[in-house]
Amino acid sequence: MSPALAVPTISIDRDPAVVGREFDETLRTVGFFQIVDHGVDPAIADAAWSTARAFFDLPLHDKLAVERAAGGLYGYFPMRSESLAASRGDVTPGDLKESFNMGPGIRAGHTPHDETEAALFTANLWPVALPELQTAWEAYYAAMSDLADRLLRMFALGLELPGGFFAPYVDASPSALRAINYPEQTQAPEPGQLRAGAHTDYGTLTILRQEAGRAGLEVHDPATDSWVPIPPTEGALVINIGDLMARWTNDRWTSTLHRVVNPDAAAGSTATASHRRQSMPFFHNANYSAIVEALPTCVPAGEQPRYEPVMAGPHLAGKTTRSVAERPGG
Repeated sequence: MSPALAVPTISIDRDPAVVGREFDETLRTVGFFQIVDHGVDPAIADAAWSTARAFFDLPLHDKLAVERAAGGLYGYFPMRSESLAASRGDVTPGDLKESFNMGPGIRAGHTPHDETEAALFTANLWPVALPELQTAWEAYYAAMSDLADRLLRMFALGLELPGGFFAPYVDASPSALRAINYPEQTQAPEPGQLRAGAHTDYGTLTILRQEAGRAGLEVHDPATDSWVPIPPTEGALVINIGDLMARWTNDRWTSTLHRVVNPDAAAGSTATASHRRQSMPFFHNANYSAIVEALPTCVPAGEQPRYEPVMAGPHLAGKTTRSVAERPGG
């Protein structure tokens, strides 16, 4: 019998080369781990978290005032307006969540490659009813960007590359910060409907804060064809890589399938587990025009890369478009 999939917790306040080797060992088998001792200012993190909760508690008309434009990426996404499983070609009902997204905003001196990239660098939408949200989120976005840069340096060292290898590929990154609200479920889900359908992430890496005491995130173990929960750990952040990084590493690293299950389906669920749940993922991406091809340290001698080179932006845009369903009625 195959051993159960392990999702380790790793302290990153140590020698970056040592941590990088631990990342490499973990990511060869599972694309997820948790980090502690990450140095993110708790005051900045908590302000972003609490303003997100306050936003979701606003009346619906205040949230709809910042609803994403048709085809847009930033602003408010109402309940069931996404089906993440659709990014893999699966047809399911809309996910049982609502969310709010921000991106990098308009960057002075940055000329987009095409209209698709221009959409990634549009102005963010901020709720008039909650003016403090913008300040709190911009500070947390900056903190997550800094942490992603640190992680990428450790990634490079783990891949036997110079620490600054990834820097030129991410210096105009269209990364996105999202808060997700999974309301308490007052009626039974439709067949096949989850809080977030099974999917892989699309970019380089994701940094996720989970709500303490609110289980639901699970990763797929292909060896046993089973789902393994990642229980929230106080002070820890969940890290996973996306499809682009798996491709970059020639599948040396794994972009792992994951989902957020309904409360009564969560392993070890109790009556209190049916309450609402909040999470905040930061989706880090490579520059839109970055050409991603197999890293030299990830192609065994005498073998050819598994994938052709790809431009990072169109790769991301294709999957994002498939996951977003138009809200019924508009």
